[in-house]
Amino acid sequence: MFCRECGWIHYRNPLPVAVAYAVNRRNELLLIRRAHEPAMHEWALPGGFLEEGEEPHEGCLRELMEETSLHGRIDRLIGIYHRSVDLYGSLLVVAYKVTVHDHECMELNHEVSEAGFFDERNRPNVNIPLHRHIIDEHCRIEHLSRLSGEPAR
Repeated sequence: MFCRECGWIHYRNPLPVAVAYAVNRRNELLLIRRAHEPAMHEWALPGGFLEEGEEPHEGCLRELMEETSLHGRIDRLIGIYHRSVDLYGSLLVVAYKVTVHDHECMELNHEVSEAGFFDERNRPNVNIPLHRHIIDEHCRIEHLSRLSGEPAR
């Protein structure tokens, strides 16, 4: 939006979001069931909005800790995505693979009604399209790294 009187330009930029593809030592994926909108009662990856001055990787680990009380280590970037959602508008989503070492100490906050680590055969359905895409993207990266013999980065 542009003000003809003063020349001010109001940019409608996307809101920054960080998402964690978090696994434990057994390579089981952490999924949370959302307790609030958007996507209330849906299984999802942990994540949320970045705070002012926060780096995406910091926000990813903070959201993981806030939602589940778990501490993790960023292993690698999975991808950066743009999405538009009705509730918030334009989002810029940064997804990381995170390894969690203290998964026995999980405590959920008010944003999460249920959570757990699941192996590939026993995972609940993830119906949020972007979260499904991040899970598929991670699997594709891991598959390609096994084929090449080099670790995924």
